Amino acid sequence: MDSPDNGPSESNEAPESEPVDCSEEMPVFEESPLITNSEEIPMLEELPLIKNSDQEPALKSPVKTVRIKLPPTCLQTSQEVKSDQESLDNDCDVGDIDQDIDDALDEGYMGMECTLERGFSLNESSIARDMRMERYSEVAIKYKQGSGMSRYRQALKHFIPVRKPSKEKDEMPLDRTGLYSFISYSWITSLMWKAYKTGLKEDDVPICSKYDMCAYNTDRLEMLWNEEVKKMGKDSASFHRVVLRFIKTRLIIGILIFIFTLTLGFIGPTIFMRYLITWLSSEEPITTGLIWTVGLVLSEFVRILMFGLVWSVNYRTGIRLRAACLGLMYKKLMKMSTLGSKSIGEVINLFANDAQRIYDYVVLGPLIIGGPFVAVGGVVYILWLLGPWALFGMLTFLLFYPFQYGISRLTSYLRRRTVTVTDERVCKMNELLSCVKLIKMYAWEKSFASSIAEIRSRERRLLEKSAYVQSISLAMAPTVPVLAAIITFLAHIGAGYNLTAAQAFTVTSLFVKDVRQSLNRVRTSSHVISEYFISEERVKGILLMEEISPYIGKPRWKSTAISMEGATLAWDAVSLQKRKKKKKKSKNDDASPAHKLLANSSVQEHTDVLFNIDLKVKKGELLGVCGGVGAGKSSLVSSLLGHMRLQSGSVSVQGSVAYVGQQPWILNATFRDNILLDEPFDAKRYYRAIHACNLSQDIGVLPAGDFTEIGERGINLSGGQKQRLSLARALYANKDLYLLDDPLSAVDAHVGSHIFQWLIKGALKDKTTIFVTHQLQYLPQCDRILYLREGQIAELGTHLELIKETEEYANLYRQHMESIAEEDKKREKDSESTIRTRQDSVRSNDSLQNGVHHNSPEKNPEKEEKKDQSKVPGQLITDEKMEKGDIPFAIYHIYIKAAGGYIVSSLVILTFVLNVGSTAFSSWWLSLWLSDGSGNTSVTVGNETYISENIADNPKQHFYQTVYACLIFAILGTSLLRGFAFMKTTLLASSRMHDQVFVKVFRSPMSFFDTTPIGRIINIFSRDMDEIDVRLPMTLETFVQNIWLIMSSLVFVCMVFPHFLPILVVLAIMFAFIRKVFRIGIRDFKRMENVSRSPVYSHVSTTVNGLATINAYGKQEMFTKKFMLLFDENSCVFFLFNCAMRWLAIRLDILALLVTACTAFLSLLLRGHVDAAFAGLALAYAAQLSGIFQFTVRLSTETEARFTSVQRISNYAKGLVSEAPSIIESKQPDEAWPKYGRVSFRKVQMKYRPETPLVLHDVTFDIDSMENIGVVGRTGSGKSSLGVVLFRLVELTGGSIRIDGINISTLGLEDLRSRLSIIPQDPVLFIGTVRYNLDPFDNHSDEKIWSALEQTHMKERISNLDLKLNAPVIENGENFSVGERQLLCMARALLRNSKILFLDEATAAIDTETDVKIQKTLKEAFKSCTMITIAHRLNTVMSCSRVIVMDSGRVAEFDTPKVLLSNPSSLFSKMVAAADSSWEKQ
Repeated sequence: MDSPDNGPSESNEAPESEPVDCSEEMPVFEESPLITNSEEIPMLEELPLIKNSDQEPALKSPVKTVRIKLPPTCLQTSQEVKSDQESLDNDCDVGDIDQDIDDALDEGYMGMECTLERGFSLNESSIARDMRMERYSEVAIKYKQGSGMSRYRQALKHFIPVRKPSKEKDEMPLDRTGLYSFISYSWITSLMWKAYKTGLKEDDVPICSKYDMCAYNTDRLEMLWNEEVKKMGKDSASFHRVVLRFIKTRLIIGILIFIFTLTLGFIGPTIFMRYLITWLSSEEPITTGLIWTVGLVLSEFVRILMFGLVWSVNYRTGIRLRAACLGLMYKKLMKMSTLGSKSIGEVINLFANDAQRIYDYVVLGPLIIGGPFVAVGGVVYILWLLGPWALFGMLTFLLFYPFQYGISRLTSYLRRRTVTVTDERVCKMNELLSCVKLIKMYAWEKSFASSIAEIRSRERRLLEKSAYVQSISLAMAPTVPVLAAIITFLAHIGAGYNLTAAQAFTVTSLFVKDVRQSLNRVRTSSHVISEYFISEERVKGILLMEEISPYIGKPRWKSTAISMEGATLAWDAVSLQKRKKKKKKSKNDDASPAHKLLANSSVQEHTDVLFNIDLKVKKGELLGVCGGVGAGKSSLVSSLLGHMRLQSGSVSVQGSVAYVGQQPWILNATFRDNILLDEPFDAKRYYRAIHACNLSQDIGVLPAGDFTEIGERGINLSGGQKQRLSLARALYANKDLYLLDDPLSAVDAHVGSHIFQWLIKGALKDKTTIFVTHQLQYLPQCDRILYLREGQIAELGTHLELIKETEEYANLYRQHMESIAEEDKKREKDSESTIRTRQDSVRSNDSLQNGVHHNSPEKNPEKEEKKDQSKVPGQLITDEKMEKGDIPFAIYHIYIKAAGGYIVSSLVILTFVLNVGSTAFSSWWLSLWLSDGSGNTSVTVGNETYISENIADNPKQHFYQTVYACLIFAILGTSLLRGFAFMKTTLLASSRMHDQVFVKVFRSPMSFFDTTPIGRIINIFSRDMDEIDVRLPMTLETFVQNIWLIMSSLVFVCMVFPHFLPILVVLAIMFAFIRKVFRIGIRDFKRMENVSRSPVYSHVSTTVNGLATINAYGKQEMFTKKFMLLFDENSCVFFLFNCAMRWLAIRLDILALLVTACTAFLSLLLRGHVDAAFAGLALAYAAQLSGIFQFTVRLSTETEARFTSVQRISNYAKGLVSEAPSIIESKQPDEAWPKYGRVSFRKVQMKYRPETPLVLHDVTFDIDSMENIGVVGRTGSGKSSLGVVLFRLVELTGGSIRIDGINISTLGLEDLRSRLSIIPQDPVLFIGTVRYNLDPFDNHSDEKIWSALEQTHMKERISNLDLKLNAPVIENGENFSVGERQLLCMARALLRNSKILFLDEATAAIDTETDVKIQKTLKEAFKSCTMITIAHRLNTVMSCSRVIVMDSGRVAEFDTPKVLLSNPSSLFSKMVAAADSSWEKQ
């Protein structure tokens, strides 16, 4: 066929017509880039053109204005071209464009490469962030496997006593610390002090240590994992074994130092304290007592320092393993084309919560060794001290271990079940947030809210069970040592043996201090170990996900680009696994029915979708691919990307590949960065891509030009803009092979023609292109056409060859042309004349599904800048706010109220008082008993009578024993009561807060979701909820318990030594000062850690959604690098937060040691004035303060830090503005409303957010009952906005809308939206079943559902599924093609049977034959409905009753197509003429 006039001809001859003399301005910037419509453009003064990418751009000021002339064909102006001018498509060819761009570049225009070497940032904070990221690249080192002691060279340097700090202030000081600084954490003192003085900002925090960076440790773990898999095979490979190899040396060193600290802790009470108490009852000289006192204090001081060293080693080990595991998982994701049986929610939950559990395992897990060590040492010592009867008490202590083991097993079991439900909840939230607009339009909030509530209810039941088990464990840890001491003493005395104060309080101190701390560590360690093994299984599950074996080879002939020989390819299918009969309840029983169904489908089966494909495509060939819905067109593209499974045959591809998916994938980055995709900026390539994809005017109306930030999922772009941006990205990538999967489905005929001619036939004329399309008008210009049917090649050949064969393709093409001819007959003849129109008069955008944020083209950037200087033009996503200062009391008040109020909370606190009080009373009772001694009982031995010193001879022994024994039951009873009451109230608080924030978020207007990344919201519902559900209660319970233990200890010391009170006041002031000063730094680090998590989750979510595109463009390294940088930022503040806690702990421990020292010296000085029994009691309880005091003060800071999660959730629950009420009882319409479907707009004005300009200006029109209205217009004209205001996604600024005479602003949103229907451009399906997707409220019978499926031609497809209507739908509906998803959405609308239907080019992804049937269905099924159709293809609106032409937010024209076409000067007539000219070229 002949080449089109405006396309590249075979002879390469330029067209005769002269180019239109038009001009456009370059995008240049003043603080932030703006493309304007004025001739005077601000440009940076003396901006150098830097050709060497290693050089840094030097941006200078002030700003000058210069006139820039662009080539007439390069960019279109925003002014409409006059009707008497010739079409640009007829006047220019690609050669003109290239020459004009070359000329412009030679003259120095468009020369802005220097600002784009690193990417131009929107504001100063962004620039600083970019510079910080560059520093990571400078500091980072590559992992190299060492041997011998050389591997430990860097670690051994820490044993040098003092080292010089690094000259670079932004590097982690830890890497240059000596032994003193390493043990005492003094390297972080400057940061802590700065936090107190001025608060911490991002710039104050050093970058992550090069030895702790994600990339460095990931490489090492990956090497070990690969060795394990190679050696053991996938089935036998143990990730836990790999982890142990990764941490082996540091783990052993940490355990050895920990055992040394335990030994010192054991020596203190068993030797120094025992001999000191014995000395108090003796007549030995004071120097002896002084030796024992100094020994006691010194041993404790060394223990404190060595314990700090244990944490130093473990923290660093943990941060490295955490980074390595997540880095390895992310790299694994980069190798996948899909997630298989995993959901996005499960993956995000892995990165959010399992990372913390991996870290806890390394930090806290090794401490479990202290339990057996103390147990063995305690048994030997007490056996030596008291004899065999004392072993009864130790038996109590030893029985705790199997008890704790049982608790751990039960906790693991419950945790596994809880994680499954939590994954389901996070997955559901992710799905909800991704589709929130459609959910709101369909008024499905209640359905989703009930789903979330049901999942949360199951989660809460499991959390309660787990919490009760953990609470029992937590209560027993401090209780068991006291019970063991009581039983030991009762057995010893009951056997007739004497018990001295030295013996009793040596044992008491051993039990209360060392044994209690040991049991606490056993409890904590066993808990984190059990949770680690669950996380380890989940991580291993990701690492062992089956990767698709590479099957893409290279063709045998160099002239061949694609070769498929007998290729049969398959997808991983969602297939149901037959469950084995088990009496035992499965963990999947906690999942919802839909998730049970999907959980059972985890068996990997493959469904063949392409059969025996034989295809050869030459280099430079344009192959058109067509076929019906589900014929295998997208699968053919995926097979060439290597994303399927090759069952037989071969697939060969030569050269690099660019891919444009059917559903475009957009990054949360600037418009330009989305096109560049980390490629170096080349002005010529860039502007050619902009022009070829018809994006110039779109950029012109964006607030910051092509530096405008694009929201997640392209939320501020329309469907057509997203598709064209994706095309521009492909063109700019300059690859050899282009795979275009229905790229023109979202554009009208005119814009589609422009893209086809300039991009596919022009810019890609020398490239190999696979062009999948449903728009058959483009196929005649393809070199060959491939027609697919049911996964097989039905026909293959040129257009003329296939037409002559008069088979399926010929019939389909004729049917398509006949439908066009019918539309032509309906038009007036005067519309056939060539009418000049601006190229972009009809655009492919303003999709209602996505395009709700177009600013008016009349927007004046200068005025907007004056309006809000702080708002950066083009910045859509706001930075997450980080709170400053103390946690206000109001946050604690909110938590207490959520827990049941002050009375309930007071009663819970009372249970703690009773529990600790009964424990303390037992020790006081023992002191009283020992003080009473034998009760002055006389004993006769032989002929001599003397006063007995054996307390077993006391006449009140039975009374003392009875009370002492009863305390066992009191302690046990209050412990269980305390645990039950506390966990019940804290879980009530977390559940209420979850429900409050969920309702508030879900009831927020669309502007909130448009400007808030999903990762930020998911952070609230995953990590922050995990904090409130699990971590805050455990921390808070331990904190409250320890507060009363400290108070009881201080009361005993002050009762025995009243002289201690003044010392206590001084120490209290010192403690208060340290806590006040340095808790600020800890709190700031925690807040920064909270904020730094959100970008990580957002990046993971974006990556998972764009795996196909990332792999096609080979950008795995780019995304992996960004993930590792984001994770390093999080790791850094996370590590500093933990080190800051330990910094505080060491200093508080040393101060607490002063309490022990003062008590010991008071005992020394007051010998003879204070009974040895009570002095021993004071010493025993003072000794435990050195550990428990700092732990409690640290817990108070940690509790406050964890309350930042409560604060964040509270801020969302209180700060978010809600939409209008769902239902207004007094304004509820009749059940039959709307009865007629009349719609009336009166002077409607609307802006999307208060700071944005009006996008609808005094819109007025009336739609009668059962009318079919078409809506057309260009970019920013306001087409989408009509739907937005009709569904009240945004409230009106002025005017009113009435439906059947009722002002919709007076109705509840549910009453309004539930009576309307919408069929969106981008089809949305939810996880669940086919039935759930069509009828989530179960309002319709199966017969009605089957009828709707039959009308949308999906009955046969669904009936062929194993479970019919109950067949599973996976995430995003990926087990259905895009066209099938669209048809299911149409069936959904049919079932609603609304009187008013809004369509947003709902048949764009459907083939022509099915489209004809669907159009017929729409006319028949909705003949009694009022239909409003946003049109991207003009033939869609030709059969409409009337057409609305929108222009700049106003109704420019509104009449029948016939009337509008009769006027050659009408906008609609010009659009049709432009479309006609496009058709004529085909």
